[in-house]
Amino acid sequence: MIGAQVIVEMLKQYQVKVLFGVPGDTSIKLYEALHDNQSDLTHVMARDERSAAFMADAYARLSHKPGICECPSGAGSLYTVPGVAEANASSIPVIAITSDVPLSGEGKQT
Repeated sequence: MIGAQVIVEMLKQYQVKVLFGVPGDTSIKLYEALHDNQSDLTHVMARDERSAAFMADAYARLSHKPGICECPSGAGSLYTVPGVAEANASSIPVIAITSDVPLSGEGKQT
């Protein structure tokens, strides 16, 4: 079992119903795991990472459940900061999941 499969299984165990995010080169394995694990988990594609974080914040405020957003590494993860910071300042439970290439792939343009 790879890390992406563990994340999807954990989200299922916690009965997460909605995941907001933007697919990226480093999150392909997560999206493959979501596809392979046909569960009740719905992915909502956002226009950009910032929108995904604000969508997770709004979801948490309305549903009274943690909002989950996903983004690839690099600038994508940085773009979630405004939404996550707003949620934090308002004591709203938002979880941001980011992914990266394995250490063996660092600097190899993978």
